Amino acid sequence: MANAELAVKPSREEKRFLMEAALLMRDADRLDEAKTMFEGIIPLVEDKHLPIIGIGTIHFAKGEFDDAVEQFEKATEIDPTCAIAYAHLGEALAFSKHLDEAELALQKATELDPSGENGGEMARTIQKFLSYGLL
Repeated sequence: MANAELAVKPSREEKRFLMEAALLMRDADRLDEAKTMFEGIIPLVEDKHLPIIGIGTIHFAKGEFDDAVEQFEKATEIDPTCAIAYAHLGEALAFSKHLDEAELALQKATELDPSGENGGEMARTIQKFLSYGLL
């Protein structure tokens, strides 16, 4: 259902509140509730890749690395300029032992965010762990 079809159109602040609430639930280890919230947020927001990344982080937290990879790949397809999506993708690929693919995703994150403000630093940290053989 697209925003145009909704009877009530949430404001930007309400959308932000829902995303923050879903993140807080995830961080409180209420993973199933957080996933439900992220899924409900997708039709409400323009930047659909953001709640999809949230769903991916839930799968990652549960150790469901293949499912996490699927969500992060979906996020990169929706927004191919999102460094944080590539950083999370690289991490999930590393944990699922797809190291060559992980390195490519992490490299893409650092290329998209050389300053490290939006995923590039996360990617560089994971690259260090990979270089030390820790993943």
